[in-house]
Amino acid sequence: MSNINIHFDTNLTINFNSKDVPRYIPSIFKILNLDPSTQINILFVDNNKIAELNSEFRGILEPTDILSFSPDFSGTYYGTKKLKKLNNIEFPKHSNNNKILIGDLAISLEYIKKQSENKKIIFDNEIKKLIIHGILHLNGYDHENIKDEKKMTEKQNYILNQI
Repeated sequence: MSNINIHFDTNLTINFNSKDVPRYIPSIFKILNLDPSTQINILFVDNNKIAELNSEFRGILEPTDILSFSPDFSGTYYGTKKLKKLNNIEFPKHSNNNKILIGDLAISLEYIKKQSENKKIIFDNEIKKLIIHGILHLNGYDHENIKDEKKMTEKQNYILNQI
């Protein structure tokens, strides 16, 4: 069984069915042929915190919907200052060192709420899509060029339709 740690670091009161998240993540892992004992940490934050993380670790001074932190795959840093280490992010403690840690996701509920309203889509569905997106990043998928973006989008849509 997978090990899914969810933590909220926000005072926002945005309603969504957070109990659904641990229900569909094992299906995502199965589709991606990940070990059933895989561990993932998910941190739900507000726009201020995600903007701070985006600035520190990507060099982009604005909020975003989701950030992925993988022990195996690095993203692109766009800033000019020296990249900081991940020691100041308050992710949940790893509950079992025997689990395979795929990585950490930081998700801005505030950003996604506005994004889903603008797109006129259901908030919980947007959360699910972005969790899939983040897990794909943790597995080495990216969208830095058109070819990679197409591959990632196709995989994301496939998984979304399967779960």
